[in-house]
Amino acid sequence: MPSIIVHGGAGDYEPGERQKNGVTAAAAAGWKALEEGGSATDAVEAAIVVMEDDPTFRAGRGSPLTFAGGIETDASIMTSDLSCGSVGAMTAAANPIRAARLVMDRTDHVMLVGPGADDFARRMGLPSGDLVTPEKVAEHEKLKGQLEAGEDLKFMPRIRELAPELELGTVGAAAVDAEGRIAAGTSTGGLTMKLPGRVGDSAIIGAGTYANAVGGVSATGHGEPIIRHSFAKVATDAIGAVGVREALEMVVEIGNRYDVRFGIVGVEENGAVAHAFSTRAMAWASILDGELATFLGP
Repeated sequence: MPSIIVHGGAGDYEPGERQKNGVTAAAAAGWKALEEGGSATDAVEAAIVVMEDDPTFRAGRGSPLTFAGGIETDASIMTSDLSCGSVGAMTAAANPIRAARLVMDRTDHVMLVGPGADDFARRMGLPSGDLVTPEKVAEHEKLKGQLEAGEDLKFMPRIRELAPELELGTVGAAAVDAEGRIAAGTSTGGLTMKLPGRVGDSAIIGAGTYANAVGGVSATGHGEPIIRHSFAKVATDAIGAVGVREALEMVVEIGNRYDVRFGIVGVEENGAVAHAFSTRAMAWASILDGELATFLGP
């Protein structure tokens, strides 16, 4: 049974109508692709593009600024036949998920990063655009002013103390199409005030995104712990044994043992969808058998 579930980021924030409208529009775009006979990959890409274009979310146009004041984006996509592609620390594409899919479809590689990813996006003719918004510039100036010059590079705990709601960052989707094919994808602008060149879990296959023959998932939260625990692959591998709901709850419980707060959404081959999170909130929406469900948390 075709289905799709999307998320707009898990974190310590107060959700509202903007988040609800955004994830609803994303799920609808993905569902439209499925209804028109598109693949699960088409649906995931369509859904994520909607959220990348919506400055409500901290991906694409809503990406936060790095410590140096620029924007660097990460994204990945994977399908049930284990095809996958990703980009990291990218500046050239308005929609990083499209670049990630082209890496999967048009190259022999899995990941391109930095200037190489930018050159590839330009060669592929992907639209670029100035993703820096006045809101993000003001946010950056405020936070940078609160950090002392010469502060040790391990300043992320200080950033989260100054503005804990800034952990919200990642968008993603997972889908099953009418042929039983599964896909998952994730996109982000990364952590606010991250060091230039930092690549988070959203670009890492097995950490932020994973799909195989039994399911697919997309994770959201602080990238470094998600990378260390490979939450996306652990969850997907468990879907065949316990089902998607139990698998996602299992990895969130593993995260709790290590004081890792994050969220995750997923699908399994029969079309079932599920979500789990340990943060204050996570915006998500799903469509299964034509029925829309949404949740913002807490």
